[in-house]
Amino acid sequence: MAAAISSCCRLLGSRICSQSSLISPVIQLSSHSCRGEIIRSTARLPLRCPRAYYYVKPKEKKGPSLRGWVMFGAGCVGMATGAVVYMGWPEAAPDDEKDPYKNDPVPLQYIYRTRDKIRDFYEMFAEPSSKMLLPEPLQEPYYQPPYTLVLELKDVLVHPEYDRKSGWRFRKRPGVDAFLNQLGPPLFEVVIYTHEAGFSASPVIDGLDPSGMIMYRLFRDATRYTDGVHLKDLSALNRDLSKVIMIDCDEKAASDNIRNAIILKKWEGDPQDKTLFDLVPFLQTIATSNVDDIRAVLDFYRKEDDILEAFKRNQARLREAEQERLAQLNQKQGGTSSWSGMFGRSFGFGRSSNKP
Repeated sequence: MAAAISSCCRLLGSRICSQSSLISPVIQLSSHSCRGEIIRSTARLPLRCPRAYYYVKPKEKKGPSLRGWVMFGAGCVGMATGAVVYMGWPEAAPDDEKDPYKNDPVPLQYIYRTRDKIRDFYEMFAEPSSKMLLPEPLQEPYYQPPYTLVLELKDVLVHPEYDRKSGWRFRKRPGVDAFLNQLGPPLFEVVIYTHEAGFSASPVIDGLDPSGMIMYRLFRDATRYTDGVHLKDLSALNRDLSKVIMIDCDEKAASDNIRNAIILKKWEGDPQDKTLFDLVPFLQTIATSNVDDIRAVLDFYRKEDDILEAFKRNQARLREAEQERLAQLNQKQGGTSSWSGMFGRSFGFGRSSNKP
């Protein structure tokens, strides 16, 4: 009985809602009714038929079924097998004598060839682009500087800075121009050896060295990538390591040839920095003294916390000793003595001695 009454009510309600004429404007009494005026209200939009909404509990999401996992695993195995077959496909005939795996079972042959190709692909990026990074030294009538100076670009000569308006810019370290002009040929063969990519570093070097003092440029592809570090192998430079000096700010990058390296602190853009100015007399002294093996000189200063400060102290002592010697000669001979050979005797730099 109750169900029949409910259905009749729903039917009657739907008919009333469908006939807009039944829902006509009503006459309402406003505040003007006290004056005897009757105001008809504006027609309203038809009323919507009331509907009941019920909360439906969402179905709980279940994880993949066993069948789904099996299909996923089979797809992964099929893709791996296809990749091994594709990469391990023999380039020559299976019975070719050049095939080192021709006597192994066929599945192992494909696996070994795939392994070799993956290793070659990795070495293409991890190893230097060439076993000989620099050409042969210049021969007469051209002049080959006796020493090679290897420089890192980032945080040694320039420092990158970001600006919203102009993007990335590079700030020149104070003294860069004097450093390159005074230490370039004929004293040193200047080489940029950086872990930066060539397409981004090459324009910076062009603007940094308009005079062309930098003879060679080596970029990231010339480094060896190991344990997250771009190592710089000086033995691949095709130069005598006893005549090579590397200036860097990363000790790990120079770990293969640490005896040839001068490790500086990273330059963070300080405009008052004087490091390059202090390096010029130190390197000039080495170059003009004809040192046989620069590694012996750097080993002597390596025990110091700051190589340049130690060099300044020794240079001051040298000047005092030279002044005393000249004073004694003037007293004995009554004349003046020549200053020639001063740099040859500075800290023991000379042809016959390598120790300071």
